Amino acid sequence: MSKKEEKMAKAAAVAHLVEMDDLNLDSSWLTASRIRPLQLPVGSDPGASIEHLIYGSGLDSFVLDIGGNETASKTIMAIGEQMLLRHFDLTLIPVRDEGQDVDNAFKTIKLIREFDKQTPIAILLNDITSRTQDTTDLALREAFAEVFDLAEQTGTELLVMPRIERYGRSRRIGLTQWEISEEREAIADRLRSIIIEAEQAGDLDRAKLNTRLMRAVTGSKTVREMINVVFKRLDQILGQRDRLRMMVVSTKGGVGKSFTSQQLIAPYLLYSLGGRHE
Repeated sequence: MSKKEEKMAKAAAVAHLVEMDDLNLDSSWLTASRIRPLQLPVGSDPGASIEHLIYGSGLDSFVLDIGGNETASKTIMAIGEQMLLRHFDLTLIPVRDEGQDVDNAFKTIKLIREFDKQTPIAILLNDITSRTQDTTDLALREAFAEVFDLAEQTGTELLVMPRIERYGRSRRIGLTQWEISEEREAIADRLRSIIIEAEQAGDLDRAKLNTRLMRAVTGSKTVREMINVVFKRLDQILGQRDRLRMMVVSTKGGVGKSFTSQQLIAPYLLYSLGGRHE
């Protein structure tokens, strides 16, 4: 594939991020992104919503984001009872630490396996201060021994993503960190022009805001390198596919579910379906 064809393939790629939620669309901030957020109501019958997503929505590839104790449990049970787990290439369960996170992840894995013992599952250890993503690193394995034990005992894959600084700030740009890095120079040029214009007009608050955004943009190169480690690991797990349907599920808030679906898995669809050109 030529450079021009690669660029066109990237530009054409779109990823659909579907959130199971009756009230909020957490990914609504993706205003400039090639990721298309969609809200799927849970209602009284989550099984009907999932059935529509798979058979009636017209979406070939997508990320399904499921969270909340009651919503996650009811949705997994509905998917399992209707034998729809086979339609998902991978289910990711985010955790941040040992203890309750691990207990909840175990319950989720157990519930899924009650319906389909062969369905592919991966644990994502995320938002950690350690910068290593090497799962053979002895210090990392000791610090999160319960997470590693869970992965080994349940036969699930394990991926690692360190904490991203200024993640919330970068959302004001309307793009994921992976996309920001892709257009880093152009975005930095635009911000530089805004900063200079604001300073000349005496609008120091606007200048300060965009200076802070600039730090998020310049730091995106390092972030993208870490994200690409996760992408390469997903490549190993999934292989080359023309269609991808992935599920991110958590029975507890605050463990990185939205980060996982928005900043990692939805961009992975862009990367994978648009061509692996990293």
